[in-house]
Amino acid sequence: MFLAGAAFAAPAFAAEDAVPQRIVSINLCTDQILLSLGLGARLVAVSDLADDQDISSMWQAAQIVPTTPAALESVVSLSPDMVFAGAFGHARLTAQLEKLGIRVVRIADAARLADIAQTYTEVAAYAGAAETAKNIAARLEALLAKPSAPRTMSALLVSPGMLVHGPQMLGGAVLAHAGYVNMQGAYGDTTYVTLEQLVTAPPARLFIAEQVDAAPSRSGRLFAHPALSGAVDVERVPPSALLCGSIETVRLAAQLAQEVSAQ
Repeated sequence: MFLAGAAFAAPAFAAEDAVPQRIVSINLCTDQILLSLGLGARLVAVSDLADDQDISSMWQAAQIVPTTPAALESVVSLSPDMVFAGAFGHARLTAQLEKLGIRVVRIADAARLADIAQTYTEVAAYAGAAETAKNIAARLEALLAKPSAPRTMSALLVSPGMLVHGPQMLGGAVLAHAGYVNMQGAYGDTTYVTLEQLVTAPPARLFIAEQVDAAPSRSGRLFAHPALSGAVDVERVPPSALLCGSIETVRLAAQLAQEVSAQ
């Protein structure tokens, strides 16, 4: 099991270890990585969340790959020789698969932007796509090479339900890379924020994790409240970039850093 934020080491394989030919993913975050590696027919199925446009950054690529629920019968029927899962969750299913002799690889989500490229490298080492991951990692490292200089402009990133992305979350890491001061601490030791708190201490910029073309959520409509109108610069960002550490996460961080630098 890999630990988020910990130092990574490429998995060591014995010489007789064969490149897997029937790979299945039952985790949204491993879906994103495997769909990026160009595995072709070797990727026989991804999770049934992979083609959801609201939460999957690789939903278009997932249209041509079968999906599977995280259920024993469904997964076994695909005759996989390797199953990718998250570090947590689906514990019963992964244990059952291992009892059947199916190799399960558990991958923890990247907690920091700097860990994302290495997570691609880890997955690719197991999946037999090291060269592709090397190219992806180089692109990601180039995007992160020029973070914005720290600024005094405050910002807050909120998901539907008024969940605030703190410094230990991917959204908080994106704000820090862009050079923003995360306003979470201004509202006390809480992971949620209220309209009243925003009115009392509004950030200079408010990012909402919702699709640009999506119908506004209840929390999204709150941000259009007259009390906030004109006081806060509101921008939507794709929620799929914040659920899993992915190429889209790094692109978002680089985009916001560029915007801040241009101000």
